[in-house]
Amino acid sequence: MSLLQISDPSIKNDDLKKFVVGIDLGTTNSLIASYDSGLIIYEDNNSSLIPSVVTINSKGNISIGADAIKNSDDDKSICLESIKRIMGLSYTDIEELSLKGDLPLIKSDNNLPSVIVNNEKYSAIDISSKILLYLKKLAEDNENKPLDGAVITVPAYFNDIQRQATKNAAKLAGINVLRLLNEPTAAALAYGLESNETGSFIIYDFGGGTFDVSVLTLEKGIFKVLSTDGNTHLGGDDIDYEISNWLLNNHSFLKGYKTADLKKYSRILKESIIDKEFTSMDIDGNTISLSQNNFSKIIDPILDKTFDIVANALDASGLSKHDIKNIILVGGSTRIHCIKYILEKKYSCDVLNDIDPDKVVAHGAAIQASVLSGNNKENILLLDVLPLSLGVETYGGLSEKVILRNTPIPIKLRKTFTTFKDGQSKILINIIQGERELVNDCNSLGEFILKDIPSMVAGGPRIDVDFQIDADGILSVSATETTTGNSSMIEVKPSYGLSESDISSMIEESNQSAEADMQLRRLNESIVEGKRVIYALEQALNSDGKELLSTDEYNIITRELIALKSSINGDDSELIEDKIVCVEKASEFYVERRMNSSIKSLIAGKGIDDIL
Repeated sequence: MSLLQISDPSIKNDDLKKFVVGIDLGTTNSLIASYDSGLIIYEDNNSSLIPSVVTINSKGNISIGADAIKNSDDDKSICLESIKRIMGLSYTDIEELSLKGDLPLIKSDNNLPSVIVNNEKYSAIDISSKILLYLKKLAEDNENKPLDGAVITVPAYFNDIQRQATKNAAKLAGINVLRLLNEPTAAALAYGLESNETGSFIIYDFGGGTFDVSVLTLEKGIFKVLSTDGNTHLGGDDIDYEISNWLLNNHSFLKGYKTADLKKYSRILKESIIDKEFTSMDIDGNTISLSQNNFSKIIDPILDKTFDIVANALDASGLSKHDIKNIILVGGSTRIHCIKYILEKKYSCDVLNDIDPDKVVAHGAAIQASVLSGNNKENILLLDVLPLSLGVETYGGLSEKVILRNTPIPIKLRKTFTTFKDGQSKILINIIQGERELVNDCNSLGEFILKDIPSMVAGGPRIDVDFQIDADGILSVSATETTTGNSSMIEVKPSYGLSESDISSMIEESNQSAEADMQLRRLNESIVEGKRVIYALEQALNSDGKELLSTDEYNIITRELIALKSSINGDDSELIEDKIVCVEKASEFYVERRMNSSIKSLIAGKGIDDIL
């Protein structure tokens, strides 16, 4: 018997839809939006741009957004800005990168940076969660219903730790994260649906604290990211910092002013000169003037860094500049007019900024939230990519890559490893991120131990290591010994992430050091193979060498072993490889005798029927 679905005619279709939003959690400003038949951006104080600012006063009262900026003038209040720049970093990283600014940071447990206000500790995750909670309440109050879920955007070059920190902040805010979406991909999603474009595109995302570039194709509803690159510590904040330095160097009366005040003046100058040849402002009766020429001199080094990153991403994508149909501008810092002009000149294509660059990321995130919730039936498939290679450490300090950078995600891949020594009962799995050949030149994301490996000769056990990356870019790794089924796993959740130098220079260093790295890898592999040969042969000689070999034969093999051991202490991979061959040739007859001896002992005293 067939069943009929009976609907209540009093319930409208709109009432059945889930309330989901897209959130652009920005360094300088944040936005929250929903998408149904059109885009709705929720405003606060008559503005869709909600400052990513938290102010805490002496009584512990917290204000967020525009109110936080108003309350920041109180000398007893602590104003926290650009907190996204330290998401996923340790206190040591922040000190090395000089990212403190005017943030009153202290070193907390586990080397974590925290702010102490009225004896209360606040981490970057805590502060971000308060911004997210504020955005959530803003949307819920506007729609008069609870939020069902959100797509939250992150810089494409956020590593696994920074992504996990963002999810943890959302969890603290009581937000169900449908997906973490790369900011450039969100922008492409907005442009793809709005203009029905197809072809190859570059997304140039220059925000307040981060810079990202993605090269992608759009065809028949499928967004495929070909490559991504960026710097999580390069943005409009750096321009403000350089203008502040210019102000101090050219106007001595400003030397006693607070960092926060200088930053405020710098922003005013930056925003007012964007479309002018000249701008000026009055500070306490003193006139400050800035020409477009001086402004260009200040910002050119920063812009050049972004253009170099674009070129690197294009190279990694396998496309040429002639393949690019459009460049899409994202982020408030792209309002600087010369950026569009320079990009048009470099790539001979149209540079699009039709959709407000401040809103385009939230726009795309809202569309994706609508699709994931089932509210929107658009046929869209997003194929993002991994920004840096992932792998494990192998014997000899080598980095064995399991998933290469720019591999589309989500993905699951497996590699099989084995033991180095006889009877080895456990193995340490060290998870590595980076492009270099040696572990010391990469970043360790975490480690775990696989125990209870059955006692076998070296190379006997088979250990399957599975890497799985979900649609949010979150990594989990498991290891299984195939004969017993014993397994162990880790979801990578360390408390801090890559430093600026790790992120921005990893790929550049790997390209510059490729030849030297390969030579070092060859040397290390030769040493590892030499040690394996030495270990196996010495074990055999200790077992039955005196029985199966004459004194002269034993001495010949021993001499070759000594020569191999000596070569391992050097840095000549060819010499080591030659000595390995010499040892193997010198011991061929011994290996044959051992085999014959084993067969003889196996069949001794048995009839033909027993053997067959």
